Amino acid sequence: MRLCAALTAVALLASCTTTYAIPKPELARLDGFKDENAALMVELGDVMLNRPTERRRTVRDVEGKAHQFSSDTPLALARAAQEDAEFQRFIEVGVDADRFRGVPLEGSTSGASAPALVVPLTEVDHARLREFSLGKTLLLTGTIGAVVLGSLVAVSMLFEPTTGSDDDRPGGVIDLGPRPRVLPGPHF
Repeated sequence: MRLCAALTAVALLASCTTTYAIPKPELARLDGFKDENAALMVELGDVMLNRPTERRRTVRDVEGKAHQFSSDTPLALARAAQEDAEFQRFIEVGVDADRFRGVPLEGSTSGASAPALVVPLTEVDHARLREFSLGKTLLLTGTIGAVVLGSLVAVSMLFEPTTGSDDDRPGGVIDLGPRPRVLPGPHF
């Protein structure tokens, strides 16, 4: 039972995501992005003034498929000199002709905002956008559960039914041998 619970926890934590390559020119669509709900503690004044903002932006991957970008979307800037880029969630993004500037979501819940990530666009090859897939995650979790349940049924079919049951109680009773007797007198 613990094995089943551990496998389910691993499947849920691993969750299925898909990473898409976003061409460098598409980063300009993120310019001016700001999620006021995520930045509530950082920019309380803008929320109180009720300034209009777009909480989602649409970017296209290298195949032309549209993806929604929000403060919950992990984004990584792939640099030519770097193998693995670190995925981060941003509450504010600014892109101009020379640089990408993003304020990460982590560390921005306190009174002071997190330090902005500033990267010259000459160093950026492309961006990577990661999307969570609930359907794939549920399919993976369901498959793992079915395999575990199926293996338990298969193993239980290998055992012989126990003997010693009465006719009115089908299914068998495990025979533990003679009943222990209580002996009179003090025992330590």
